Amino acid sequence: MKTTIMISFLLTAFFISCGEKNDKFQIADNQRNEMRSNAGEFMKQLMGVLLKQIESGGTVSALNVCSDTAQILTNNFGLKKGVFVKRISFKNRNPNNVPDEFETRVLKEFESKKNEGVLNSDTEHIEITTEDEHKYLRFMKPIFINTLCLRCHGTEENISPEVRETIKQRYPKDKATGYSVGDLRGAISIKKLIE
Repeated sequence: MKTTIMISFLLTAFFISCGEKNDKFQIADNQRNEMRSNAGEFMKQLMGVLLKQIESGGTVSALNVCSDTAQILTNNFGLKKGVFVKRISFKNRNPNNVPDEFETRVLKEFESKKNEGVLNSDTEHIEITTEDEHKYLRFMKPIFINTLCLRCHGTEENISPEVRETIKQRYPKDKATGYSVGDLRGAISIKKLIE
């Protein structure tokens, strides 16, 4: 009798805990569209500002936007949406864009997928993490180099002397050049406190 009661108790506890875990995973599924939307909206806003600046003032002017305005835009977007936003890369230009431990792991996964030929614009990573006793929803999406990016991130042949000099002045420790169209530049990383 005691054995039957104990087994019933353990099975009940097991099914309850399974239900709780399922809810946690459901939270991530329900928030995936929100995080995806935030990533798309942020990149659209940033590219809009850069394109406008390139059209009105040229590439050097756009570099100034990247070093100043982009950081303000990033912070304001995060405040508005209640998230932390970063553009990260192993070959960063801005020292603020160095990946943390989670971002390093996921960015390495993106690099592996790129090498396997399976990384594309639909690729994303979403996960719940625990940091300092808080739970966060973490989302990352790769950023690829396009033709326009080569003006500041390409090889020496792609980057004008004026732009190279501006990069050297603003970012003396720059690592963000030498790319070709289609290369993995880095990722957008969004972090949201959920508990």
